[in-house]
Parts: sequence; structure tokens; C-alpha cells
Amino acid sequence: MLKILYPPLNLFHRYATRNEEQFNEALAGALTWHKEYWTATEARSRSGEGLVALGPLALACLARDAGMEIRVESEYLPKELLEFGWAGEVDA
Repeated sequence: MLKILYPPLNLFHRYATRNEEQFNEALAGALTWHKEYWTATEARSRSGEGLVALGPLALACLARDAGMEIRVESEYLPKELLEFGWAGEVDA
């Protein structure tokens, strides 16, 4: 469970100190731990709860909004949400 609970705290520290390099390293680690946790058992791997790393995504959005470059890409970190867009957005 610490693989899910600790990373947002670490990311917030990196965000608060505006250390972009360490933030990206911590974000990559958080996403690795997220994957490890949500694929550890068959029941978890079938659960939709782990499709998006919500805590890391929230902190990555804060960091991006503050001008930090997010250099980490992952299926658990939807690019459209990170860039404040809408998936499937259509011009009307």
C-alpha cells in the first residue's frame, strides 16, 4: 500500500521545492510503483481503479501549471488530462 500512498508526498515535496529534475525522477518512480501495485495480483490487474495514477497525475498537473516541464510519459498518466485537454475533443 505504501507504493500508492508515499509517491504523492514525495512528488509534493519536489513540487514545493521546484526541483524539476527530481520531480520527473520521482514521477517516473511513482508510476513504476503504481504499475507494480496494480499488477501484483490478478484481481487488482482486472480492476479499473488502477487505470490512472490519480495522485501522481494531480501533482504532475500542479507542476505543469507552475511551469515545470513534465518529461515522463506513461499509460497511467493520460497526456490529454495532463495538458488540461479533453480526450476526443471535437470542434463544434
